[in-house]
Amino acid sequence: MRGLYCLVIGLSLFAGSASGQGEAPARAGRAAWEPEVLELFATLPIQDGGRIKPMDSLAGLRLLQFNGKRTLKLRDGTKLNHRAWLLDCFLFPELARTYPCFRIDNDAVVAAVGLDAREKADWYTYEELALARQKIAAEAAGAQAVDPAERSLVQAKLLNLEGNLRAFEGLTLALDFTRRSLPTAGLEGIWGQGEADLATVLEGAPGFKALWRGAPGGEPATSEQQSVMRTLAEHLAEISERGRGGPVLLAPHPDSAGSDRWWRATDLIDVAFDSDLDLSAELEVLRGLQRLEQAKLDPGRLRTELGALHGLLVARADARGEYRAIEMEVDLYRWDPFTRSLVLYLLAFLGACFSLVAPSRGWLRKFTWGMTLGSTALVIFGIVLRCIIRQRPPVVSLYDTVLFITAGAVLMGLVTEWLTRQRVALGLSTLLGTAGMFLAGRYELKEVATAGDTMASVVAVLDTNYYLAIHVTTITLGYAAGLLAGALGHVWILGRLVGYRSGDRDFYRGLTRMTYGVICFGLLLSVFGTIMGGVWANDSWGRFWGWDPKENGALLICLWEIMILHARMGGYIRDRGLAVMAVLGAVVVSASWWGVNLLGVGLHSYGFTSGVALTLASFWAFECLVVVAAGVDAKREAKNQRGTQA
Repeated sequence: MRGLYCLVIGLSLFAGSASGQGEAPARAGRAAWEPEVLELFATLPIQDGGRIKPMDSLAGLRLLQFNGKRTLKLRDGTKLNHRAWLLDCFLFPELARTYPCFRIDNDAVVAAVGLDAREKADWYTYEELALARQKIAAEAAGAQAVDPAERSLVQAKLLNLEGNLRAFEGLTLALDFTRRSLPTAGLEGIWGQGEADLATVLEGAPGFKALWRGAPGGEPATSEQQSVMRTLAEHLAEISERGRGGPVLLAPHPDSAGSDRWWRATDLIDVAFDSDLDLSAELEVLRGLQRLEQAKLDPGRLRTELGALHGLLVARADARGEYRAIEMEVDLYRWDPFTRSLVLYLLAFLGACFSLVAPSRGWLRKFTWGMTLGSTALVIFGIVLRCIIRQRPPVVSLYDTVLFITAGAVLMGLVTEWLTRQRVALGLSTLLGTAGMFLAGRYELKEVATAGDTMASVVAVLDTNYYLAIHVTTITLGYAAGLLAGALGHVWILGRLVGYRSGDRDFYRGLTRMTYGVICFGLLLSVFGTIMGGVWANDSWGRFWGWDPKENGALLICLWEIMILHARMGGYIRDRGLAVMAVLGAVVVSASWWGVNLLGVGLHSYGFTSGVALTLASFWAFECLVVVAAGVDAKREAKNQRGTQA
């Protein structure tokens, strides 16, 4: 049995790894990317979304944003991983434009811009969409003028498509300057040749400025030279504009103003002509990028040039203390602990289901325990890595809450199972873990589409605060406890409805005790978390309480759980009533967790979201059906009792 256990773990980890890495096969016009080249490329430091991250993250997030996956499936059946895809965007943009990397899941969007839709949801290449590029831009501009609350689904998706196309264009034009020569004929006194690359032109910027301004005691520029200089300036302006969407990979000059903001390669144009900084080190990076273009068809030379460029960029970032977490973040996405945990939770859930059918098989229970503990350890491992990378508490964004609440609910369920040994809490833990990680995967797509990252820089008020760290962790653990109590209430209600262990009163009394205990624990966490939130608000906003929707949601959880305990202690509700109120408590938790974010008002603007209203309404409708089912079962039981008495 130990062999089967190890085999299942090995297969699940392999599945998680395979789903995230893909391949880098040879394509028309280029050889297959060497693994060493892809690894060097992946660990290049860049600044994106207000934080320093590896090129690997930029590649994975952008492909996920466009494609819905981090691996691109081509029309010949081969797969391309995110690193190879982004490297093609930089060095082989014509090839990248033929990749079907834009997922459009609504054929009305395709029809709105005058293209022929093949299927309701399909993938399109940039070349195909470029046929309607102007129409897409015009439709998106019209949609932008509409109030967000009044936009149709098609308008929202057109805006998203326009944003994706612009981002893709920025990537494919990022190294466009490496494929261009600039006219310097007539200015040989500065550059000594009739044309030059960008790095050479910028190296001669002091001479250009001196000639343009007219150096004291020097010869003024002739009319022919002034014409060439204006032409050159126009070319430089065009290069600067086309490079605005490229990666921000140059740690700034130590003597520059605003040294927290990194530079794009083309930003050096403005710096060179608007300042007197010594840019020799920066121009060496620029030459390194130009040499990549020259070496792209020679794998050995490309590896050498990329290694040299990697050394330059890493040294600049490391000197500023900004390279410390780059390799760790690459490993985080390579290991992909959250996808792997979903696989293990699914296996644990299957084990829990089979153990209900064959309760005498002790190995099934051990298998379920092992899978659940292993998957939860993976989730916690991923959360810890994210904390180290960001140097922040575990909960900063809504995506973080999904991960943290999932881990918290499962751990509470496992502790409950260890105390009661009824197998109910264990089974619910596997179900909550599976549902939570599935939700995390789905919401990751939305987070990337809206914020561009799941670890985006936080707003200033969330940056550093001791009280905030305590507040968010305890309040989200309170959410987890409320959801676990609601899940236990479901088991009580649905179990009685279908007649599961109908004669076993001890089983249902045990469920009631579990539900009651989890609610008590959840109330403790919610009250403490809400109070700490007030302390933080007083420290950050100057008031303890402001009746903000998010604050009201936290208060509602506390009041509802207090109501449950008082009703139970006062005899107003019994076992069924406790289960029903626990289910309704899950509705209150979901309203506080997600519902108030849909309002878009209040000081908690960093928690606003959209597009989840239908999912939330569906969950509430299901919970109402469960409550109705409890009422039906209560009437049926009362009827049976009257029949028995008669």
